[in-house]
Amino acid sequence: MRSADPAATPPDASPTPVDVARLQRIMAPEAATAGTASASWWRPSARLTRPGRVAMRFAWALPAIAAIAAVGFAIAPLTATPAYAVTPPVLAVERLPQTVDQVLASSISRLDAAANQEARRDAEVVRWALRTDGKDTPVIVPEWQHWVWNPDGTGQLKATAGASYSVTSDGRIVDPAGEAPPEGTSIETRQQAERYGFFRDRPPSDPVALHAYLAERTGLASDADGLAIWGAVSALRDEWSLSPAQQGAALELLRDAGGVSLLGTVTDRFSRAGIALRVSSVDRPQFSATVVLDTTSREIIAADIVYLGGNTLLDLPPNSVIGYSVWLSR
Repeated sequence: MRSADPAATPPDASPTPVDVARLQRIMAPEAATAGTASASWWRPSARLTRPGRVAMRFAWALPAIAAIAAVGFAIAPLTATPAYAVTPPVLAVERLPQTVDQVLASSISRLDAAANQEARRDAEVVRWALRTDGKDTPVIVPEWQHWVWNPDGTGQLKATAGASYSVTSDGRIVDPAGEAPPEGTSIETRQQAERYGFFRDRPPSDPVALHAYLAERTGLASDADGLAIWGAVSALRDEWSLSPAQQGAALELLRDAGGVSLLGTVTDRFSRAGIALRVSSVDRPQFSATVVLDTTSREIIAADIVYLGGNTLLDLPPNSVIGYSVWLSR
């Protein structure tokens, strides 16, 4: 934790959800053997009609490890009403007649050729994450989160409740099957005190420089695999609306790290057309990340953390979404 946030947090401060998530990302390879998981992610809300909202919801971030999802924080057995699931449905995938290399090459090329845009530190994300306190219910409450920055670089993470919903055992999205906060209600993030974000300086758009930038701020190893790299990239994406060139550099890092495969076309949780990539890890085989690129621009718009099975502390069926993030700006 000290290395991830040197001197920026008061000595007596309690770890925030973002701190825990980042620690999870950093510890992911070691934590996989401990058989635990965690994440922090969200979903859609007020901008859509109820059917529209419900039909979409997605993304780690600060996700969880995500990209990294597999850490040293135990999750108690989940006890939900049998008629309901405690996790969102997976995104429906349609196969593409292309290889992952072809999709990555065309995506990077398209991003590099896009009009030069300035990166902005104004990312907004909707996320949901499986709770780690054993109190899960069938009600899924997505959070809308964004940073409010001050001129001196300090800021506050603001969060409000999105449109809550439940998922039936057969995968249908329905009205909440229990107590839920009203949409728009402020959510305590335990990060209301003014502080610095983790990525105060503008990210570079060169892959080598971007890797060094992420390593300095998150502890990313020089030989990090694709899942670990995705964890760092998703955390960055939570603070910054990255330019196309920066997102292209991020895809190059994922490509070169390996472990990336092509799933196919999807509609994300905000009804946007996308192409889904799977990022997996030999060190953390119980989890994978589903990264969604916009079909047209190829920018990173969403991500899920998926539990693949094999963890005795998770009372969930394989292929359960345990966290998701949907990025709404750029």
